[in-house]
This record gives sequence, C-alpha cells and structure tokens, in this order.
Amino acid sequence: MIGWLFAGLLRVFAVLPLRLGWCLADWLGIVAWALKTDAARITAINLAKCFPEMDLERRNALARRSLGHTWRLLIEAGPLTHWSGARLGKLLIEESGRSLVTEPLEQGRGLLMLVPHYGNWEYLCYVLGGLGFVALYDPPRVAGLEPLLLRSRQRFGATLVPGTPKGLRTAYKTLKAGGFAAVLPDQVPAQGGVHAPFFGHPALTMTLAQRFAEKSGAPVLIGTARRVKNGFVAEYTPFPTDIDLSDPSAFATALNQSIEALARTDPAQYQWEYKRFKKPPPGCPDPYPKRDRWFTAARRSG
Repeated sequence: MIGWLFAGLLRVFAVLPLRLGWCLADWLGIVAWALKTDAARITAINLAKCFPEMDLERRNALARRSLGHTWRLLIEAGPLTHWSGARLGKLLIEESGRSLVTEPLEQGRGLLMLVPHYGNWEYLCYVLGGLGFVALYDPPRVAGLEPLLLRSRQRFGATLVPGTPKGLRTAYKTLKAGGFAAVLPDQVPAQGGVHAPFFGHPALTMTLAQRFAEKSGAPVLIGTARRVKNGFVAEYTPFPTDIDLSDPSAFATALNQSIEALARTDPAQYQWEYKRFKKPPPGCPDPYPKRDRWFTAARRSG
C-alpha cells in the first residue's frame, strides 16, 4: 500500500515544473519546522553543535531552509523517476572535473567516488550512469519501496547493490577490475568505524571507503550535485592524496574535513536531519535527547 502511494506521489511530482516543486518543498520545510517534526528536532540539534557561533535567529532560518532542501530531494525523485534523459539533461547547468572521472577508467585504474549527502546525490545516477558505476545502498525500511527506488536509480546505467557482504564483494571486484564504484561515506556504520572530528565533534565514521581505496589502489574523488538556480552543477574533486591510506583514522579525518568544507559552502544543502553524531565515544552523552527536550537542547543553545 505504501509503495503504491509513494509511486503515485512521484507521478504527481513529475508533473510539476522544477521551480514550482522547489517552491512547494520550501513551504513544506517551513511547515515541518513549525510543527516541530522529528526531522526539525534533529536538524536543530546538529546545527547547534556545528554552528555555535551563529546567532539563534540565523541558525533557525538555516534549519528551515535545510528542511526545504530535504523536501526538494523527495520532490525531485519524481522527475528522476519519470522524466526522459533529454529532459533531465537540461537540468545539468555545469559539470566540473569530468576528466577526473573518465581518465582513470580509460586507463583501467578504476575509480572510487565518495558521494556525501549534499544537494541531490541521486542526480548523479543520471549524470554518471552511462559509465556503468556500481553503488552501494541501504534497502529502505518499507520493502515495497525498494523496487521503485532501484528502478529509478538504475534506469540510466548505474547498478545498485545492497551493503551486504555479497554487495561489498561486488563493489570491490568492480574496482579491482578497473571499474567505477560509488559510496555514500557519511552514514554512521552499523558495525566498526572510527571516531573522527566533524565540525569539531567526534563522529563515528565508516572505514569501508578506506579499505576499498587501500586494497584497490583506485583513485578517489568526492562527487556532488549542487542545486543552483535552474538545476544542478555536478562537481568532482580529488580526495586528499597526502594521507596514509593504510591508516583508518587518518582517512576518516580527511574524509570528514572534506565533507565539512563542502557543507560550509552552502550549509542548507547538507542533510542535517540525519543523526550524524549518534554512537558517540564511550562516556559521552547522547547528543539527541528525547523529543520533549529539543527546545532546550537546540533552539536555545549556541
């Protein structure tokens, strides 16, 4: 039932012009903030931790914009599922660093792209799908949504594999064979990981990307699809090369620094409603207090 409802919503969103969909999303972000939704609560807590120097009024305004961008991501799923490739191509305003992607693949060296939760990372499935990359994903909690999401993400050539042992082996074999694999690196790992600074706070960070990079020897890029006035700018930048790839902590620190620098360019486009600081180091308090305490914990802190 939920799958059918979601499919219907995507068809409705696909009818909307992009700018109208964005206006609707921004309004829904304001509503989510006013209703003190769970996403608003977590966003407020994260922004208070990461931007303590920002005054309360500016930080709350940033939270509302951030929630609007979260709704934009959902509404944009309609076009990504139903628009033609030609129509989606008109949303690509600029692409920066394409040769950094294609040259290693042409040389048979493979490529590992780390794609943070910034802008619309799903749009890269359209932009880069023709290169046949393999991407890891977490299956949705509602099983009925999985076929729809996979169909949307794979229709331009990308291959999605779950983050299971089998899926990890597929991604690794792709890299070793000189292919292209993508990982969303700023999710808290279910197991393992190391704590590394993110906006000055310890965040449990996956070591999967580090293991892939070390064992495969493939170049590593950061990939993003940033929202601009009439669409998106796809950008690919090199991951720092002056670190010891065999050191998980050094890699995680460089990774979080890269994502932090990206998030600071336009903080509203980063996914702040995710509990990035859950699973803190031993002895540290839970940064996400119960719902009835979120006003005190976030909106009044600085």
